[in-house]
Amino acid sequence: MAPLPKKKHTRARKGGRNAHNAIKLPALSICPCSRREVIQPHIACPECGNFKGRTLKGDWPQVNLLEQQEPVGAAATPASASEDSES
Repeated sequence: MAPLPKKKHTRARKGGRNAHNAIKLPALSICPCSRREVIQPHIACPECGNFKGRTLKGDWPQVNLLEQQEPVGAAATPASASEDSES
């Protein structure tokens, strides 16, 4: 037979042992595309489908604003090429 406790453990002792077992709220972040949708990390935005800076495949109700912006280096290159052809 297993040994039995001689004394009852108090409520404070039991509560102190279980203090770190509380349920915590999930972490939330703002979608960089829509700036209004609060999403959980590692989950695609339900409005625009944005995940890790790109849009996932699918039919999303909102257009991803991150895809509409051109990279800074790409925008400067065609403008300088057109200036060279004019002179």
